Amino acid sequence: MRVSDLKEAAAGKEKPLKYVLLAGIYNEPRSGYELTKWLQMVGQHCWSVEHSSVYPALRELEKDELIQSERLPGTRGPDRSIYSMTAAGLDKLRAWVANGSPRPAIKDEQILRVLCFDLLPRETALQQIREVRADHQVQLEFFLARQAMLTERQLGPLLVARRGVLAEQAYIAWCDEVADMIARRPA
Repeated sequence: MRVSDLKEAAAGKEKPLKYVLLAGIYNEPRSGYELTKWLQMVGQHCWSVEHSSVYPALRELEKDELIQSERLPGTRGPDRSIYSMTAAGLDKLRAWVANGSPRPAIKDEQILRVLCFDLLPRETALQQIREVRADHQVQLEFFLARQAMLTERQLGPLLVARRGVLAEQAYIAWCDEVADMIARRPA
């Protein structure tokens, strides 16, 4: 057992990435690359992962017999491994989902910068918040389109898309409020 695994076991926690990947495989068997793309589409507002960390986690899941792989011809190149859920993996995922979650840790560098907007000239701060708003508007449109494609038969993905819509709407409203406050500030 590796030192990092011992620390996690001692803390009573497993790597969340394993559950993220199990969730992606639960929805449909996928390759590591497809899992990364799935995460970028479905979970971009709730989980980020480096592509390079996906394959080591998949190897661990396979070693633990929670997933299995099958080599299939690639669509444009070499064979690729397609991962699917085992019964043990489904049981593990079901138990994890049933256990609930701690309050999420939020890391938003933009908010930290806003904390110090007093250091910026009014126009610079306004320009920054307008750029942030524009980025969130693009994200909102993405989530609205995704939400429109889903039905209640795809409840999990629909709920995640809905959360994305609401989060982006709230962030846009906050940006508008910030811009109004900055605009009223003396130059």
